[in-house]
Amino acid sequence: MFKPFESDESSSIYDLTLENGSDRVNIYGNLQLTKDQDGLKAAKVLQSLLNELVATLEKEKDLPEKIKIEDAKEIENPFL
Repeated sequence: MFKPFESDESSSIYDLTLENGSDRVNIYGNLQLTKDQDGLKAAKVLQSLLNELVATLEKEKDLPEKIKIEDAKEIENPFL
């Protein structure tokens, strides 16, 4: 089960990925929610993951206003 902010794991719903980190969750990709049983199932999985993420954030007592996100450092490609 996906536990937000607890470990470096990821979870996917078709082509949508939720990537876990200790201080952020990255959500990227594509998810089409169709008007059928498959779409309902995917929507409920997404809702569950987002509800868990919100609940985890709401439990934090000392949640900062904003964390500082450092820019990724570019390194030279050693294979060129």
